[in-house]
Amino acid sequence: MAKIPKTANTEVVSTEVSDVEVVDEVVDSEEVSTEVLIEVLNGRREFYLALAGFYFAPLTQEQIDAMAQTDYSEFGVGEPLLEEGFNDITRVLRKRNTGTRQMLAIDFTSSFGGAATYKGKTAMPYASLFLSEEHLLSQFPRGEVFRVFKRNLLRVIDENTPDDHLSFMLEFLSIMSERAADALREGNLEEAQACLKESRDFITDQILTWFDAFTEAAQTLLEVRFYRGVLKVTKGYLLMDLQTIDDLLEGMLQL
Repeated sequence: MAKIPKTANTEVVSTEVSDVEVVDEVVDSEEVSTEVLIEVLNGRREFYLALAGFYFAPLTQEQIDAMAQTDYSEFGVGEPLLEEGFNDITRVLRKRNTGTRQMLAIDFTSSFGGAATYKGKTAMPYASLFLSEEHLLSQFPRGEVFRVFKRNLLRVIDENTPDDHLSFMLEFLSIMSERAADALREGNLEEAQACLKESRDFITDQILTWFDAFTEAAQTLLEVRFYRGVLKVTKGYLLMDLQTIDDLLEGMLQL
């Protein structure tokens, strides 16, 4: 059984967020190729892996410096949430100084790390906190996510962190995109389609059902606009990816 690492990788977000436009153009032009679809799937894999890291641990100085060198002005053009989110991130990084890493680490720890509360509630990124009546960890949403992971022969290595942590859920989407790309390379169209359909259901049933409530809670605790931007980028990308998945599935029908 494959494993979801106990520490999600935080790669610099440098993957172009134009998957929808790419697939749309190819499908409309009837020039679908396996190579193009694999390229889009690889982009999804990298982007979801990067998003996963933002919610697992504070950024290192190296990651902050690398992000500051990236031009996000054309990322998510035409997608309001993505544009707003990248603008928030860029404005913070543009003014970075020797105290930026600590400032962001404090913001992360206070909100996503659960160190601070607002009206008795934290903003840790666990589905159970926002979907269960008790607003406690390790409630029924954890079991639902665990069953999805198990069905896909995956398990979380870190036994001390519940499966319904957002970083693991986003990393799951990265893994499924990688599996879909591998299946296409092997000519297994049915498996590639199954991976995408599983991903689509996971986004709608396991993430979007609580992400807005989580965002609302986090907004009350976050002091810096950087992580507010991360929240916007995450929501915008999830919504855009639902369309991307549909376009990928349509494109596979033309292979």
